[in-house]
Amino acid sequence: MRLNSKAVGMIVLVVMFGGILLTTGLGWWQTEGGGRGAGNHDGAGSTMPEMVTLRGVVSAYDQRELTVTTEDGRMVMVELGSPRYNRSIGFAPQIGQRVTVEAFIPGSGTTYNAITILNDRTGIIHAFRDALGQPLWAEKNSN
Repeated sequence: MRLNSKAVGMIVLVVMFGGILLTTGLGWWQTEGGGRGAGNHDGAGSTMPEMVTLRGVVSAYDQRELTVTTEDGRMVMVELGSPRYNRSIGFAPQIGQRVTVEAFIPGSGTTYNAITILNDRTGIIHAFRDALGQPLWAEKNSN
């Protein structure tokens, strides 16, 4: 049986998201009595934020934010976070590239915060935050 790139991409997304949920759950379990540690980042808390899926085309990218023109014509700003982290994971989207963004809006904000971004053509997934919205670059001490 031969898998196309979309099937492989979806399998990778499911496996990766399962791993994120597992490691996040373990981290929460280890710190359950004393909270999540060093505090909130980007509106993230100790409960899983409500996630949304955005599909569209990259219309702007400045290493901290991505603007996506969604399939229904909306222009949506997506906060990515640390440019150093973004470069370290090889995230360099091109204008016009089709993407699928898993994101959430923090309680105090209006901009979406990226959890993962899938390059629809290549099937490559880049992760920016864990399932609770904690930035993955925070542990790497990146700015």
